Amino acid sequence: MRLDSVRHLLVTAITGALTLLFMSVLPVHASSLPSVGFYYGGGAAPAAFRDFDWVVVNPGNERLPSAFSPQQKIFAYVSIGETTPGDDRYAQLPKSCVLGQNAAWGGKIIDLAQPQCRDYLLHKIIDPIWAEGYRGFFLDTLDSYEAVTQGAARKAQEQGLVDLIAAIKAAHPQAQLIANRGFTVLPQIHQDLAAVLAESLFREWDQASHSYREVSETNRQALITELHKAQSYGLPAIVIDYLPTKLNREGWWEDAQKIRSLGFIPYVTNAELTAVGAGLREPMPRHVLILYNSTGPEEYSEAFANGAMPLEYLGYIPQFQRLADGLPKVAYPGEYAGVVLWSDGDPIDDVSGLSHWLREAKKAGIPILLLGDFQDDLDSGFYQAVNMSRPVSMAANSAEVASAAKEMNYEMPIEASTRDFLAVTAPEGSQVWLHVLDTAGGSEDAAAITPWGGYVLSPYILRTLPNKDTRWLIDPFALYRAALRLPEMPVPDTTTESGRRLFMAHTDGDGFVSRAQFPPYHIAAEVYMHRILEKYKLPFTGSVIVGDLLPGDRGLYPALAPLGTKVAREVFRLPYVEIGSHMWSHPFNWPAIEAGKDYPGINLLPVPGYKFSPYMEAVGAAKWIDKHLAPPDKQVVIDQWSGDCEPDAQVVGLAYGAGLMNINGGDSYISKKDPSITAVPPIGIFRGKWLQVFAPDANEDYFTNQWHGPFWGYINVIQTFEMTNKPHRLKPIDIYTHWYTATKLASLSALEKVYDWVLTQSITPTYVANYAHIANNFFTIHIARQGDGFWIGNATDLRELRMPKSLGYPNISSSSGIAGYNDTPNGAYYVHMDGQDSVYLALQPSVPKVPYIISANAPISAFQENAGGFTAQLDGFVPVQLHLANIQGCQLQLNGKVVASSAQLQSSAPHARVDVHCPGT
Repeated sequence: MRLDSVRHLLVTAITGALTLLFMSVLPVHASSLPSVGFYYGGGAAPAAFRDFDWVVVNPGNERLPSAFSPQQKIFAYVSIGETTPGDDRYAQLPKSCVLGQNAAWGGKIIDLAQPQCRDYLLHKIIDPIWAEGYRGFFLDTLDSYEAVTQGAARKAQEQGLVDLIAAIKAAHPQAQLIANRGFTVLPQIHQDLAAVLAESLFREWDQASHSYREVSETNRQALITELHKAQSYGLPAIVIDYLPTKLNREGWWEDAQKIRSLGFIPYVTNAELTAVGAGLREPMPRHVLILYNSTGPEEYSEAFANGAMPLEYLGYIPQFQRLADGLPKVAYPGEYAGVVLWSDGDPIDDVSGLSHWLREAKKAGIPILLLGDFQDDLDSGFYQAVNMSRPVSMAANSAEVASAAKEMNYEMPIEASTRDFLAVTAPEGSQVWLHVLDTAGGSEDAAAITPWGGYVLSPYILRTLPNKDTRWLIDPFALYRAALRLPEMPVPDTTTESGRRLFMAHTDGDGFVSRAQFPPYHIAAEVYMHRILEKYKLPFTGSVIVGDLLPGDRGLYPALAPLGTKVAREVFRLPYVEIGSHMWSHPFNWPAIEAGKDYPGINLLPVPGYKFSPYMEAVGAAKWIDKHLAPPDKQVVIDQWSGDCEPDAQVVGLAYGAGLMNINGGDSYISKKDPSITAVPPIGIFRGKWLQVFAPDANEDYFTNQWHGPFWGYINVIQTFEMTNKPHRLKPIDIYTHWYTATKLASLSALEKVYDWVLTQSITPTYVANYAHIANNFFTIHIARQGDGFWIGNATDLRELRMPKSLGYPNISSSSGIAGYNDTPNGAYYVHMDGQDSVYLALQPSVPKVPYIISANAPISAFQENAGGFTAQLDGFVPVQLHLANIQGCQLQLNGKVVASSAQLQSSAPHARVDVHCPGT
């Protein structure tokens, strides 16, 4: 783009009457205007650009329209007034078409008055881009000729510009065009345009001096007048402002709001137009890049095992990059919410490369958090850039904690270390969270929130106890919030639905045909069916191991296979049972088997004649169950990983490719025995591009000493359920067992007590396959500021937001796709969405007075607020219960029948339509 500083407006005196005339032109209503973003960087556009309705890109193979959402309009950048340096498409432009040179940008000004020059632009520039699939063009540098022409020559250029745009529309009638300025010819071309754009209303980039600066009031008022003229033709007016990349794009949203308040579509970005900017929407980056140098598997690194879950709770997506695999591409402003360098002491091969990458991230305004033994991972250039001295090891006679912030001593008291003493002073302007002193005079600022992010040195992050349990020494939630400057916003929540905690239950296939050790000695699955499933009638996912039920000499248990098959069919016919697969041969050690160590009886069950096959485990087993065990109206919907639950990307990809969800691994086993959030895993782990979904809670093996007793131990899972609910709700409730838990009276009794406890809770029952969809959706939801609230995109399976109370209250009437909210004692509201692909959460400072849903035990699949109340559809798996607000004096219908006006409604069916009409509102 070329800026006002290069092509100044020819400002004339603006009379008060003229100003009033154009100010009286009413702009298009903001709610009907598209949000517009611009990306001129290389490679694929950052994911956040999916949050804009219109996106302008520098055309290229990685930025084709097919790379974006079908709902978006993609415009290709085209310079028509001058050539773009380095763009080969202009290489053959005839010399006769060159009017002059743009000294600031280096482009050749094109003679638009000549037909052959216009033909070149149409056939050599526009047509090839059209052939690549673009159906929109952003026409830049329309006014370049003004720098080298005047009088009749300028009029000829203006007519040439009009003729060029007419030729583009004649050749491509479906093309949508955005013009950068072109105000002098707007009366002739407005009918061919989708919008008009101008740069630099409040802030601009001066290419000549390479600096950002304020726009003069005279130029601003002149531009406002021209933009109002464009609006008088019914065209949306887009304004781009340029600001430097301070920490977290400071000031960008505020500038965008000033532009918006004038009735224009704003976009605020950096001079290079590579940032994720702020417009009618400001995408809130949710990815946090975690650079780590552990050489073992990702899931065993401290960064993943301990660092991921707290970030996910805060609504962010940890994106892991092993440094041994190389550095990622340079990060653009707004692409990441933060960067974490988590050093566990393994040496860094490319210290200078890492240091340079982090310096560039700092320049982009991305907060940086350094954790662990990073002192030798970074060079002097980095420490100089962040105004920090390199931490230096020194001998300490004794050490003591001189001061500690309230965020320290989180799960156990900190003990100052002499062996790990590092002389370091936090940068000026920091908040020191931990200060350690040596009696000999040494000083260590061991943890600090700095002007550019923060750092915590080892050994003051985590402590490993003699029994291998781990404890946080610093509050990770507070650390991430403070160091990464995480803004207050509603975050996707995987633990709750419709204001109530999610509940599910699933059983792995182990022990299906094991005999109960009490009369009448049925097989375990039959006992489980009668004593648990038929008693509680709650959503349940049961799986089998195919090798257990194969008939004759093909299976592990020829004598029991007929009975097992009969019972499996009975279980799967139950209306509240979902069918899962626990593999063909129950692999115990997935990495070993996938490495070729196919040892039956050691790494997998010794199914006669079977040789390990990734396809048979992930897909073939499910197909066998569908054919031989499932009733006609059901099929397997989920793979329940077996053994160590560490399948590779190939296996997980096969499951997704067959339409199967997946679960298991990572079990949450926090309890009084190990009361640390380090015992609460993340949502899952990505195997390549595929998410392996972790089971929310541990199964009975953990609580029974790997099934060695005490066999009543599963009762203690209630501790896990309670400790993952307060002070933070970290996980849903998942009753996760094996069939063999029904072989002993003690374990069966414990399971019944767990179910009885669950029934005392406020829950929304669901199936684990649904939870797997919710877990996947967590990583694909988009959140952006919009107006006085937030836009949420792609929240189709995950339908609950956890919102800080400091943001205010949901404005139900001004929102779209928001059905209500429920209060919690932990400083947040649970806000219910209805599954629309695009949701808007408006906010207000006072408690809503209109009717809404406080909570329900079923997902809300539709919600429509109206002047007299609302209509909602709920589709659950048990008889629907609702808790409503503000329905005094209202008329209520449930499934088309009038019911008494009550805040508590109960349906006899799992599906409910609720109509609330309040006369006089």
